[in-house]
Amino acid sequence: MRTSINLLPTTFRRQLMLRRRLTQWCVVFFAVVLVVWGARWNKMREFNTLGQQREVLEREHRPLQAMVKEISQMRHQLEDLDQQEKVAKELDHQRQVLALLGAVSQIAGQSKGKLRVTNFQLVDLQASSSGGRQRAAGPRGGNFTLLGESLDSPTVAELLDKLQSSGLFSTVELVSLKERQEGQVSLQDFQVVCNL
Repeated sequence: MRTSINLLPTTFRRQLMLRRRLTQWCVVFFAVVLVVWGARWNKMREFNTLGQQREVLEREHRPLQAMVKEISQMRHQLEDLDQQEKVAKELDHQRQVLALLGAVSQIAGQSKGKLRVTNFQLVDLQASSSGGRQRAAGPRGGNFTLLGESLDSPTVAELLDKLQSSGLFSTVELVSLKERQEGQVSLQDFQVVCNL
């Protein structure tokens, strides 16, 4: 059984219920907004903390980055030096050939026109210039072959002595000496092998 009757008009009751629902939903809405705002504030605080840590790490790693740049520059310099060393070795090789040619030319020039070098051949000079320790320790390899003509045999013998005493060659050998007539003049064709 009923003990009370609601005599309020239905429009008033609807307004009252609407107010109650609005109050309930506003509380829920503000609670959600408060939770979202708290989560966002927490994320922003973490973001700021991470930014500060990144700045600290960047400051700590600046010297390391500078060292990495220096190492990269040093590598480029090493590559340039290797290239220059290759060029220097090639130039050194060419200098040795010129020194040999100059020495042979001077020695042949001392014969006062009695001897003439007509051809020469240089074999395996690279083996002879491949290291100072190896050159001093053992046979150096490579040889220098001279072809020419002379008016007499003693001039050829003098050439052999001067080549041996020059210190440029380990051994100097006369391979062949042939006499030939050219008109009324007798010439000696010779072949000399000088081991480096």
